[in-house]
Amino acid sequence: MLKKLTITLLATISLPVLASQQDIPSGKEIMRQNQAQIQNNFADVDYKRKKILETNMGLEGQENEKFWPIYNTYRTEADSLNKRTLEAMIDYGQAYNKGYVTDELATDLLHRFYSLQDDHIKLRERYTRRLAEKVSPKRALRFLQIETQLDAMVELDIARKLPLAE
Repeated sequence: MLKKLTITLLATISLPVLASQQDIPSGKEIMRQNQAQIQNNFADVDYKRKKILETNMGLEGQENEKFWPIYNTYRTEADSLNKRTLEAMIDYGQAYNKGYVTDELATDLLHRFYSLQDDHIKLRERYTRRLAEKVSPKRALRFLQIETQLDAMVELDIARKLPLAE
């Protein structure tokens, strides 16, 4: 489910630009130009993630009331990180399609991807602590497990689709 949305998101945003022979705009510019489409795709993915969590969290009563506001704030922050990741992937795809990825770009992308991974870990840690405190430690752990599985599915699909740097 998320796999198809991720493919659609990447394909609809990046492929037309990457196929062009003209000067290619930056990842930020592509993101700006396609803002409405990106927002719709992220909203669709978030909706499906939420349905998966609703089915698998096993929340009852007050747990439910406490969990969802925290989760919604978490997703807003996670989506911001995901947009930065998409921007970096677009920058990579553009360079790859031009026929080269320079050492300078590779270094920049390495720093960006590691920074984003660190930011994702910090975000998860901050919100699982909040959930452990406000809902329960077991529910926080379950949330972390489900989110990690969903993210891993998306990351694996993207990794399989992105060509290796040459």
